[in-house]
Amino acid sequence: MVTYGEGLVASRLQSLPADEYTYFIEPTITHTRSAYRNPDFVVVGKTLGVLVIEVKDWKRIVQATQKKVEIIRDSGEQATEDNPLKIAKEYALNLNENFEKLHTLLRNYKGKIKLKFPWMYAVALPHIEKHTIEQCEKAWEEGHVFSKEDLSSPERFERALRGLAWVWRLEKPLSLADIDEIRGVLDPSVIIPDSQGQPMGVLTSQQYQIVREPLKVVKAPQAQQQALMPDMLTEEGRSAAESASVRLIRGVAGSGKSLVLAYRAQFLAEQNPDWRILTLAFNKDLVRDLRRRVRAGSNLQIMGFHELCADILGKKWHSPSSVEGLVNNAFPDLRQRYGLDPEFVAKEIEWRKEMGLYDDEAYLSAKRVGRGHKLSKEKRQLINDIFNRYVKRHAQERLVDWADVPFMALDELNPECQHPLFQFYDAVLIDEAQDFAPSWIRVAKKLLKPEGMLFLCDDPTQSLFANFSWKEKGVEVVGRTRILRVPFRSTREVMVAAQSIITSDPILAQSEDTVMPEFDSYDVPSGEKPMLVQYRDLRDEVSGIEETVSEAIRSGVPAGQIAVLCHNHRLVKHWAHLRDAGVYVESFKKMKGLEFRMVLIPHVHTAFDTPTKPEDTFISERRRYVYTAMTRAREKLVVSYEGKLPDYLNALQPYVQQVKGTSYGQVR
Repeated sequence: MVTYGEGLVASRLQSLPADEYTYFIEPTITHTRSAYRNPDFVVVGKTLGVLVIEVKDWKRIVQATQKKVEIIRDSGEQATEDNPLKIAKEYALNLNENFEKLHTLLRNYKGKIKLKFPWMYAVALPHIEKHTIEQCEKAWEEGHVFSKEDLSSPERFERALRGLAWVWRLEKPLSLADIDEIRGVLDPSVIIPDSQGQPMGVLTSQQYQIVREPLKVVKAPQAQQQALMPDMLTEEGRSAAESASVRLIRGVAGSGKSLVLAYRAQFLAEQNPDWRILTLAFNKDLVRDLRRRVRAGSNLQIMGFHELCADILGKKWHSPSSVEGLVNNAFPDLRQRYGLDPEFVAKEIEWRKEMGLYDDEAYLSAKRVGRGHKLSKEKRQLINDIFNRYVKRHAQERLVDWADVPFMALDELNPECQHPLFQFYDAVLIDEAQDFAPSWIRVAKKLLKPEGMLFLCDDPTQSLFANFSWKEKGVEVVGRTRILRVPFRSTREVMVAAQSIITSDPILAQSEDTVMPEFDSYDVPSGEKPMLVQYRDLRDEVSGIEETVSEAIRSGVPAGQIAVLCHNHRLVKHWAHLRDAGVYVESFKKMKGLEFRMVLIPHVHTAFDTPTKPEDTFISERRRYVYTAMTRAREKLVVSYEGKLPDYLNALQPYVQQVKGTSYGQVR
């Protein structure tokens, strides 16, 4: 039961400026030198240090010594209790020992290792006036007691807090990273463990608030709902979009979006054991990472989207074909006859299926937003011819491609089919949601109960597979979005170089969806400038990357922490042999959600090649790809090319070490 005094102190702490103070109510000190484990309050002041407060609701003090205090209870009975200042000091000493175990909270001061901040203890006596406390001067250390007057208003309380007898004063405020480390001691639930269960970091205050955010259902006004619902939505999808509690977490690369999603899923599962919770990710690597982060539970599932569709379809599931592969087989002369790239045609077919544009005239008149190429009417007519032939063959041979899968799942989730997964889940959480097409989101909505919760993480700057707005996806995110701006994954040098590609692009730089990184609130680690290596030819580039990888392994970088990321899957073959040593070698399409100590991005001189005239949106798309690949690197980044660097990447040059690879790939 909370006493009057505890409630008053809590109220005064709540009134303090949130950007200056953090406080904890009855935290548990995990490792203690004595039995004192749960102080009433611990306050962390950015410019002060750490303070332990013990609260006593005594209304009358008879006498006091340094060890004992005689009081009169409300019943009139006289009693003797331990001096609360002694108790507060014991709490503070126990807490101090925990702080000293963290090397990140220590500093070298005149040859001695000490904490970066002062620690302090005090007693709050909400009913006892200052003159009474002064009469018991031998019992209290001066500047260690809050009186009735000190607690009478928020302003007086903060003044008294700053006026305590702090042993020394901070020369500069504690950093947010230091405060996070302190929070980890006071609340172990914010500590992030690695795969072996060892602490590897702490959730920031903002991340923690998102993870533990109370649930609430917010309904938009009816007129606004109707305006935001695209025509493609079914009645069930429209209902889910209107009633579900939605939260979108948007952030820069490496800002902890997936981490927040994982902890949010676990928090919801623990707080609501009767709920059914589904977490969806784009690919197998992301699913594997989420399963590593989240403790499994009977009410929490973690799946890839297509794995989910296979569950929905059951015996009707057949492994689909790649649209691009089918296009290549059906039209081997596509480049020669039509002047079109198979990858581009495949994307156009997928977009038409997604938008339901099976009619030739409808496609010719459709407004195409976000396509990499601006097509003339003649080119669209060619696409019509290819599309019609593709659909005809598709039907004749009863083929299924990946673009068909979500629509097949939607058919199964029709309420009339009484599918057991229809409106089955209380919460659905989606990682890398920028790459979920509208049909994918519709599947998620059909799984969600009418009053369920939809939790989304995205970064449009890293969009590789889809380019649809949330309005097109049928989800209202205005006013329901939280932004994470600090790039914790990569060094400052890597992130600044990668960001230069975004800021140099007129479309991406001006987009309201683009989140710019913030380097000032946290001390983002510094490292080497990325390397931009020019090679003479492919032979030299292959040899150069081999030698760079070998040198990194010899210097102690584990092979599994090195990645060669190729912008085109056809390039992978040149470095695939490095997989034998444990190096990750894949195309950009496989890199979502991954991170490595060292990343090499070869052959970027062809990253912007296209058989048709490149349009602005195509250039923006490719810049996003390169940006995403660069931000997979935590410490070291090498970008290489042959001949001339594409003009579209010139913005990199001020932020990299420019070197030349000589014969046999050596760098000079």
